[in-house]
Amino acid sequence: MDSPPHPSFARRGTSVKRSNRLVILVGLLLAVLAFVAIIIVLNGKGTTEQTKRTVSVLVAKNDIAIGDSVTPDLVEVKEVDADAVVPTRISDPSLLTGRPALFAVVKGQQVTQEAAGISTTISNINIEGQLQPGEKAIAFQVDRVTGLDFLLQPGDHIDIVLAEDVQPVQETQDSIAARKTDPKLQPRYELVNGLNNVRTVKTILQDRRILYVSATRIRGVATEAASPTPNQGGQQNQAQFEVVVIVFAGTDQDAELIKFAQNNLGEQGALTAILRDTQDPDHEVVTTGITLDQLIKLYGVPLPNVVVLPTQSPAP
Repeated sequence: MDSPPHPSFARRGTSVKRSNRLVILVGLLLAVLAFVAIIIVLNGKGTTEQTKRTVSVLVAKNDIAIGDSVTPDLVEVKEVDADAVVPTRISDPSLLTGRPALFAVVKGQQVTQEAAGISTTISNINIEGQLQPGEKAIAFQVDRVTGLDFLLQPGDHIDIVLAEDVQPVQETQDSIAARKTDPKLQPRYELVNGLNNVRTVKTILQDRRILYVSATRIRGVATEAASPTPNQGGQQNQAQFEVVVIVFAGTDQDAELIKFAQNNLGEQGALTAILRDTQDPDHEVVTTGITLDQLIKLYGVPLPNVVVLPTQSPAP
């Protein structure tokens, strides 16, 4: 007859069974925790990816025409897909300073820095897109004095003043006699011998919209947040340029005037750009122009008297 198992062996078997159950429970708990952690991580990645897909941009509430003042009330902030964002987007309405629109913007379209006139970069220039029907792009060059110290920028409106030294002319005697018989004949002129060139100044174009400047000393609003880079002397670095090309919107007649006044690349100083308010209601103001004769008659500029200095008699 077999004897019953020793009590110590019975306790050992029970302990082993309990340990196995504990290991299984711990394993199940770890598996559940790992599963929950994976779900949390995946959800977090999905949320992050979803957040990165949208970007804040400004879109037009209504159509914005070329020349309209672009102000914060004309736009609204919209979240769009990152792939649909234009490179020069605007995200903050406070950056809009009321500059005239350089490009037409339709309702719902993104408002770019170029369209709002707050960018001074010269990349991706689209002059044709700024032209309205019938307008032509016309260029002339200015220096620091005639170009308002290079403080002009696209969207500004200017008048153009011509200053030339003109040789005096007079109608020929034959032309005078012929026109007495037939007043419809065109007069003919000849140069006046013995007279030097005389100065004449006249405003030839008014209220023309600037499309492009080759350089400007004005910093764009969109880049003003960047800190200036001082040079070794503690002064802010500034681009050095002496001549700037201005392109404005005009007509073929305007182009003929500009070409006559400035007919080669090295010529400058004859044309002066005059900045005006973009909202100025007086688009065309009649001016008299200025000559020496008008300076004397209208403004009372005195002519200098001719003084003959006595000559000393030669010593005996």
